Amino acid sequence: MNLLKSVLSADPAAPRLTIYDETAGFRLDFSAQTLDNWAAKVANMLREELDLEEGATVSCALPVSWQAATIVLGAYAAGVDVSFDPSAGEVLFISHDAAGDGDLVAYARSLGATGDVVAVTSDPMGRGVAETGGELGTGVIDFAPTVRFYGDQFFEPGPELADVVPAGATSPGARVLSCGWDSLEGLIAAVLDPIARGGSAVVVRGLAGPERVDKIAEAEKVTERI
Repeated sequence: MNLLKSVLSADPAAPRLTIYDETAGFRLDFSAQTLDNWAAKVANMLREELDLEEGATVSCALPVSWQAATIVLGAYAAGVDVSFDPSAGEVLFISHDAAGDGDLVAYARSLGATGDVVAVTSDPMGRGVAETGGELGTGVIDFAPTVRFYGDQFFEPGPELADVVPAGATSPGARVLSCGWDSLEGLIAAVLDPIARGGSAVVVRGLAGPERVDKIAEAEKVTERI
């Protein structure tokens, strides 16, 4: 798999994605190696569990999270397109609590989704719906325990990330801070473009005032903000 080949060659252990969740009170670091492993697991799941071939599309209806970032990376590794429109994909990745106490598949159908429904939690440790005490519901795939089953190597060569995402405004090697995203283009600008250009991303999720964001930026040695 070539997706993160350049950053793996440069430094596989350096943080490439740092997530601050100000609501839940945690900070997580993901190296290039860890992101590569997760992307491979997702790519294998797309092929083997969900029967998606190159050129297929998945929909991503998820809050700001490391899970959302790794699902998009895995899709790109497998040559699968990503949309944030719930009705556009052959598979919908959706927050496990999006329907509240209602039926998640029925809710997904109301959004126009026609294919498989994969429930994703925002648990910092990557636990699934059942593992965090939730109800999975009939016809729903639990993302975390399913993707964990798959290997952390994806043997199709695939593209490099820089060839998949359009070049953005960030400088090569920049450490870029954002307060999340609300579109695929926003996720690319906040996370994928900095990594593709040899840099890294810091994402602050949840309510954080300007002073708190400034402190995070200083602590993380941020060089650019978006």
